[in-house]
Amino acid sequence: MDSGTVHFLSIVVGLCFGLWLFTRFLVNVGSKEIALLERRFIGAPLQAGHVFAVGNEVGMMATYLPPGLHFVLWPLVRVVYKQPFLTVGADELGIVEATDGQAMSSGRIFADDPAGEAHNNFQDPVRFMQAGGIRGKQLRFLTNGTFKVHPYLFKVYKIKKTFIPEGSIGVVTAADGAGMQGLLAKSVQGHDNFQKAETFLKNGGQKGPQIDFLRPGTYNINTEIFKVEVREAVKIAENEIGVVEAKDGQPMDAHDVVVETPGEHSNFQNGQAFLDKGGKRGPQESILTPGTYYINPYLFSVTKRKQIIINQGEVGVLISNIGKDPSEFTGEDRLPGEDASDVKGRTRHVMPTGFRGIQREVLGPGAYNMNPLAYTVIVIPTVTRSVEWSAEAKPAAGSASFDPFQVVSHDGFPMQVEVRCQYRILPENAPYVVQKIGSVAQLESNVIHPQIDGIFRAQVARSPAISYQQNRAEEQKMAEEAVRADLTKYRVDVVSVMVTNIHLPEQLMQTTQQKNLAEQQKSMFDSKREAEVRRIEFEKTKTEADMQVKVISAEAGIKVAQFEAKQIEERARGDAARVRMIGEADAAKTQMVGDAEAGIIRAKGEAQAKAYQTQVNALTAQGVTTVEVIKAISAAGLKITPDIQVAGGGGPGGDGGGGGLVQLLLAKMLQQQPSPSQRDKAA
Repeated sequence: MDSGTVHFLSIVVGLCFGLWLFTRFLVNVGSKEIALLERRFIGAPLQAGHVFAVGNEVGMMATYLPPGLHFVLWPLVRVVYKQPFLTVGADELGIVEATDGQAMSSGRIFADDPAGEAHNNFQDPVRFMQAGGIRGKQLRFLTNGTFKVHPYLFKVYKIKKTFIPEGSIGVVTAADGAGMQGLLAKSVQGHDNFQKAETFLKNGGQKGPQIDFLRPGTYNINTEIFKVEVREAVKIAENEIGVVEAKDGQPMDAHDVVVETPGEHSNFQNGQAFLDKGGKRGPQESILTPGTYYINPYLFSVTKRKQIIINQGEVGVLISNIGKDPSEFTGEDRLPGEDASDVKGRTRHVMPTGFRGIQREVLGPGAYNMNPLAYTVIVIPTVTRSVEWSAEAKPAAGSASFDPFQVVSHDGFPMQVEVRCQYRILPENAPYVVQKIGSVAQLESNVIHPQIDGIFRAQVARSPAISYQQNRAEEQKMAEEAVRADLTKYRVDVVSVMVTNIHLPEQLMQTTQQKNLAEQQKSMFDSKREAEVRRIEFEKTKTEADMQVKVISAEAGIKVAQFEAKQIEERARGDAARVRMIGEADAAKTQMVGDAEAGIIRAKGEAQAKAYQTQVNALTAQGVTTVEVIKAISAAGLKITPDIQVAGGGGPGGDGGGGGLVQLLLAKMLQQQPSPSQRDKAA
């Protein structure tokens, strides 16, 4: 190799070495990265307890090179590593832990940030170190954006932002802060919903469960110091109420059942205001009505209860657990409707508003938002109810049922009596019914049932079995009066008491039926006999009445005949006079007529005699007689055929018995001719 070549190669090698050496002094940092540096060989030693070099100290340097071309004193300073920028997303937070800085105070978990804004969100590590930055987990965090952060001095890990959905709350527990005095850490100002942890600690924020909470939304919260638990908000539905119990506050009095709730706590949503106003722990008098409430469950527990519903036909009797003690009621005057016996006991006395005990004012039909711990409501029906002692298994709606009464009659027969009692309670009497008895169920089982049982047992024991059944209406009326008198003492109005059924022994029923049947038969026979007697009397009366008509008619006829006789007598007298007047004139006329008629009759006789003589001459005397007989038979309607056959021998003349037939016919005609006496009667 010639000298020229060697010289050229030497130049090339020199240029390359020079270029390499030049690159050691010049560092190009990209636009989205930083360069981490280290000082070597020459410099001051690191301060005790520190890890990163500041100024001319030897070691990993706290400072870094930003994007661009930089000159470094190589080999005293070298680039160790190029780190891309740190990017925190829109829904993220960057939690920072410093590996160098001042020592953390005793008892602390998270480091304060004395450098404040000087280190520019940890992008100026030298200022952080020089301003007294404290190593450890930092209270300050990085929000969404791009940051030039030294990755060895500040370790950053990402978390999601805190999101509280609608209808929920975030209850917070602080992992650092001052010591807690009560059940919950007190509220402090300025921490902006726990998003400013430094302000929280500087203003005296306490460690532990916080009285403040987070409402729905998105928050930049360092969850390393503030643990957030998402809970459901309190939702009170329609027809419900929320009964609240405070877990912290002033102690409640020993005699209190519920405590009076202070105001201005926004329905228990401002716990600090509740405590500042002197709120007491324990069940609260105030309640939550339907709606959604953001209430800290660490301070308040909420129990859902049904609204008080009073239906139509009912009233609600209030028993107040709050108010002044009944012994403080010193008024001598009785309340309306109060008995003398009611004034003696004040513990269950019917009291006016403002006193504990049974309230005189009742609740009418409707829905009420009332604290069941402060007020007990006993529903009393005011419509008519029935209590039945019946063998039916299922009672009707609005009624109570018991077994039928098993009783023994006066004559020793076991009986079963079924009864129905109807009663009602007036609204103004409902508090006194509660005072004396307690409830409608107790009234029916402890008062009405035993009283009616005793009344009917006593009644049946005084009466024979059959008589009790026969006198059912009277016995029922007496029982109703007795029951009404007893229940009036309890302010209960009796509507009716009815004996619905009486069951007698089968043997007694058969005997009674036979007896009743015999009595009915006897009654039937008696009725029939009485009916016949009455019928006879009726016929007799009717006959007498009919005869009376005839008697009256006869009497009237007699009177008429008497008048007619007189009339006839007077008429006869007139006629006699008239007859005498004309009699004489007629006598001569009559004589003349008589003479003429005698001449006519004599002429007819002579002519008839002449005719008979002529017939005799033609037919003989016997033939004429036969012709006349036949005419007489035809005129009289007699049988031609004889009933008796008469046979006769031939007589002289050879007529074969004709004379016998004629004689028989003549005899028959003579038998049928009326006697002279009969003709006289007929005439």
